[in-house]
Amino acid sequence: MRSQWLTLGLGFLILGSVWLTSTQIRTLGAGCAGDRGPAQAPVEELSDVSRSRTVHLCICSDDPDFRPAVVAIRSAVSSSPQSHRFVFHFVTTQELSTRFLNVAKLQLPGIRVEVHADEELQLAIQSRILFRKGAGRKVLASPFNFAPFYLPHFLLASSQTFHAQTERLIYFDADIVILGDLAQLFDMDMQGKVCAAVPYCHQRLKTYINFDVLHSLGHEGIDPDSCIANRGLLLIDVPVWSAMKITESIENWLDVYRASDVDLWVGGMSQPPWLLAMNGNYTRLSDDWNCNSLGRHSMIPAEAAVLRNLGFEDTHLQELHVEPVANGLNPYVVLCSSTGRILHYNGAMKPWLLDSDTISVPVCTLPESLMQYNFQWVKELQIREATYKFVTCSEIWALFMSDDMLYSEPRNGTETSEEKAKREDAKEWANRLKFVKEKKKKEREIAQEQQQKAKEKKLAGDFVTGQTVVATHDISVRGKIAVKKGWEGVVQGPSLNHPQERLNVLFKERRDKKTLSINVLPFEVRHPKDADD
Repeated sequence: MRSQWLTLGLGFLILGSVWLTSTQIRTLGAGCAGDRGPAQAPVEELSDVSRSRTVHLCICSDDPDFRPAVVAIRSAVSSSPQSHRFVFHFVTTQELSTRFLNVAKLQLPGIRVEVHADEELQLAIQSRILFRKGAGRKVLASPFNFAPFYLPHFLLASSQTFHAQTERLIYFDADIVILGDLAQLFDMDMQGKVCAAVPYCHQRLKTYINFDVLHSLGHEGIDPDSCIANRGLLLIDVPVWSAMKITESIENWLDVYRASDVDLWVGGMSQPPWLLAMNGNYTRLSDDWNCNSLGRHSMIPAEAAVLRNLGFEDTHLQELHVEPVANGLNPYVVLCSSTGRILHYNGAMKPWLLDSDTISVPVCTLPESLMQYNFQWVKELQIREATYKFVTCSEIWALFMSDDMLYSEPRNGTETSEEKAKREDAKEWANRLKFVKEKKKKEREIAQEQQQKAKEKKLAGDFVTGQTVVATHDISVRGKIAVKKGWEGVVQGPSLNHPQERLNVLFKERRDKKTLSINVLPFEVRHPKDADD
């Protein structure tokens, strides 16, 4: 079944006007949505009107690597028997918009996709963003990290399907795999709230917000101990969002952040102002709509304690290539993936960025809907009364994407000149990605080889860089004893001024309390194990 994705013929798409056929839905969904049994989204029995409503699904990204978006879209289609209702909106830069259109034609045949770019709006968003070190990674300062708050503005300007009367849309991050039916989510009762999201109570609002600063600025009525909500998946009621001026409120918080001399929030850029603007006014989705941390390299002590309480011991963790460390566990162990409907690869260890030889990667319990697929690495553990079957989280993602899928051979041995040109373009892109990957690997190998040669290069007295040594006698600097006999140091390399005659040594301590290294003659130091004269 896995080979369906690897051999899928790449057809053509007239963007904005072609829908999936029922045959295509069955083909894409085989072994996924159809085998899971009744869906469990909190929705009422659907009317004919609900069943016919267009489901607007939005991704915002300025990443030139489109593989995450392609995987998210493919997995959404394969997991829903109602995917004929889907329209995907990809919000990106003007420069990348044409490229994504071409990729969509090749990678997403039969799926309705619209691409939106608004340079003026993009610049307006950028003008409100101030990056500070406490916010975390610089990439979070991208205007497309804030674009979800402006989706109606992007879509109304260029969409053929989204209109001023459109009531709902779903936003999701590109770094996800979708195993639930987004059409059911779209049709749920939102209880008059602005949006629906998944609460995440491992972190509280005070994790992000500096409440001392908040109160000093005169803002009260916000509970520091309230659970945060994860913005990786949002169902938005457009009229309510507009009526409550959520976008304007987010902009106001951004202005407050810019004007404050002290960081109002830390550990994020777009999440904190959105949490403050919402202030808990959202419909709670069940946890399975955001099984997260599939890209994280570590578990904090509180998260590791959950595993320990379930009976996971060091021997179990070793079998998963997970290492206990002082501040938790490395890398992340994901348990929610067996029943998760959204698998969120938040964190630095994105599957499409990992090297093929990376051993220590996040591991996931095997999703129930993917049991029939063959995985390269599977580990089954019996812990107390429970059985856990683990795979690498990255391989789940890879089910819906591979480099081979960036191009395909013509079906039935025939193709038009236009088809051939597009296939060759996709093939060139695939080869370019492989070339970049191989180039980076080669550069790493060269750097490692050079480092090894530098270490092995003999210095004066046959010492080598990085070698631990001890002083053979008291060493003086400008007439004063700086290092006592027997004190340890590490060879940093040759002396800059006299590389053939002297060594540069950084001693662990100096009597004069300075931390500078010292240039010494070879006889002034020795290996710690060498006998004293």
